[in-house]
Amino acid sequence: MNIAQAKQQVKDTIEAYLAKDETGAYRISPSQQRPIFLLGAPGIGKTAIMSQIASELGIGLVSYSMTHHTRQSALGLPMIVHHNFDSLEYESTEYTMSEIIASIYDNMVRTGRRSGILFLDEINCVSETLYPSMLQFLQFKTFGRHKVPADWIVVCAGNPPEYNKSVHEFDIVTLDRLRKIDIEPDYQAWRKHAIDKGVHPAVLSFLEIKKECFYSVESTPEGKRFVTARGWDDLSEMIALLESIGKPVDGNLICQFLQDDEISDRFATYYDLFNKYRSDYQIDTILDGTASIEIAERAKGAAFDEKIALINLMVDAISSDATGALVAYESVEALRGMLSSEKERILGGCNVSALLDELIAREEKEMAVKSELDAKSIEVRALSETIAALKAFKAQCILASTPSGEAAFDTIRYEYRGRVANLEQLAGRVGSELDNAFAFIDETLPSGKENMVFVTELTARNSTSKFIGIFGNDSYYSHNDDMLVDERRSNLVARIAEIEAENASEGLTGASTVGVGKAEAPANASRKPEAPASRTDIETLRAYYSGSQFEYGFSSLCKMTLPMGLDGMDVVDVGCRRGKGVFKLSSRVGNTGKVLGIDWSDAFISEARLRMDRAWRDSGLKGNNMRFEIGYPERIDECGVADSSADMIFVNSVLNLSYNMREALEGMFRALKPGGLLICETVTASGVRDADVVERAKAIGNSIQSAIPEREFMAMLGEIGFSNPHVVTTESVKPSDGALPSNPVPTIESDESVEFTAMVVHARKPM
Repeated sequence: MNIAQAKQQVKDTIEAYLAKDETGAYRISPSQQRPIFLLGAPGIGKTAIMSQIASELGIGLVSYSMTHHTRQSALGLPMIVHHNFDSLEYESTEYTMSEIIASIYDNMVRTGRRSGILFLDEINCVSETLYPSMLQFLQFKTFGRHKVPADWIVVCAGNPPEYNKSVHEFDIVTLDRLRKIDIEPDYQAWRKHAIDKGVHPAVLSFLEIKKECFYSVESTPEGKRFVTARGWDDLSEMIALLESIGKPVDGNLICQFLQDDEISDRFATYYDLFNKYRSDYQIDTILDGTASIEIAERAKGAAFDEKIALINLMVDAISSDATGALVAYESVEALRGMLSSEKERILGGCNVSALLDELIAREEKEMAVKSELDAKSIEVRALSETIAALKAFKAQCILASTPSGEAAFDTIRYEYRGRVANLEQLAGRVGSELDNAFAFIDETLPSGKENMVFVTELTARNSTSKFIGIFGNDSYYSHNDDMLVDERRSNLVARIAEIEAENASEGLTGASTVGVGKAEAPANASRKPEAPASRTDIETLRAYYSGSQFEYGFSSLCKMTLPMGLDGMDVVDVGCRRGKGVFKLSSRVGNTGKVLGIDWSDAFISEARLRMDRAWRDSGLKGNNMRFEIGYPERIDECGVADSSADMIFVNSVLNLSYNMREALEGMFRALKPGGLLICETVTASGVRDADVVERAKAIGNSIQSAIPEREFMAMLGEIGFSNPHVVTTESVKPSDGALPSNPVPTIESDESVEFTAMVVHARKPM
């Protein structure tokens, strides 16, 4: 399998190994939890996916390369221990704790995360003296008398013998205790990772043309010649760094990373040509709409390879600026949440410097944890920007001599508005760049192929697709008819107007600080749906949901893509299942927030309540901030959710399985406070559905095949009264996809020609 498939296998396995029953016992006993053994060529990305998995699951990661360990460092140092049994006294040799096991405890203390991955690389290349101990470890997960802590999963990796002369081939006894996954190099799987990571456009465009150069290992009389995925990753990072400080990149550098003379020479030649394109085309002038006639004429007459390089240059520049805008957006959203939750304390006379120090310390701890896994992620960069803003707030309060009360809040509010103004400027620039890029392509590259490549690249990149999902872009929509996005557009002016409205509700804004006009509110934006005169009667709901647990459907696959700044919020999780999402939300809202989990399954709610006490303690909270209630999506008010009481409502893909989706969403709308956020992790269809197929799919708990068209879903949100509903992330899914690849779900036979998309949708209740 390729590296992307292997990543999913590992991720699914970790979630399965961490799963527990209603008594708190592991569903698969730790003694039966076989360590995973990834076997593949060097540089293929085995180590990289561990950080990605740990980050996505919110767990710890301890990583070791076993070739660097002696028996003493892995097993521990020997010591003499005195024993007394009845009248028999004797001494024996025991060992201090292994450095590897001790590192797990260090990680738990440092990060506060009680579960994680112990990743042991080069596991089949250990020294002769360590080899017997490693075999024992793989069988029993112990070094000496010290066991891997509970909730830590062992994942190993190694190279096949043809790549490494020091490889020990495991015998059948050992292999029979491992889950061996063979991994093959695959360009398309790596390309997705490379796009998300921001690999240099010269590398991406070269490999798009010369895919055969992606991975190569060859034995020659002069020795090994090889090029690996790791080599391309590292070369890309070095090129970007050298370019940023004005240093040259030449063949002497490239061959240090691509250790195959032929491929190295080909890329060096291409890189020179790529730089010529970058110089000749003056990408900045294209994106600001001032490209000369000469540049346009050059593009019209260019060969296809040159056009692809030009498109990659434009996408890379836009992606970089979009990332900056997203960092600012995440930071502004986090700051708004903090100031909203702390407003009463500030106005009540607390010492602002002490309060801000408290917030800074909390964010710095969070950033330290997340930086270990992905130091360059948007989330980590947003945390850094948020910390800088909080420090600026403190400095301004000191300079303005406003230590507390309304004067301090006014000082902070003024500084915060500057952050919003900066976001407006950044987002406006990216929007203009997209418009100008599409206009340039329409004028100079009218064949259609280039437009398709450009739209595809924008959609594939996490930064640009997320930016468009939040801020919208009419040029993108008009060039992408197949994506059915008319109803999910949220243009820049509307989004900024929404942020200003949110700020106004918290006293965080006044007159606009920049010249961005306010968008007119939609005609239905102020409409608040009244409770229907005739609601679905409770007996009908009870009959529909009775026994419908949908245990293994897609509904249990929930990524929980949550915004930052949830501290102190009142949150409701509708369709909470066994409570895993509530536990995560509990940690995010902190000691001053509250989370309510609602589900119609008595068994699920009972299990969630049993696990609740341990969950808040594991999160390091001062006390329990959760409760669970049995109820239906259409009747959350009967679970104690009053009108205008919730800051945020989260609902996963069980929404498609509800008896009456509109009635459920209307109830959620009423429950939200003005400005409150609805997050739907749901599945939609690409076109009109067969009503009979939908109803039969709901009956068997298939939340994918029961999806309604995206156009219909987004329109429903607007009709109910939600403002600015927009798609944050998307992922293609098949009707048979279950919570785990090993558990496909039953499907309904159908001749429909529709595609299904799992998506995260954000929508707010207007002020």
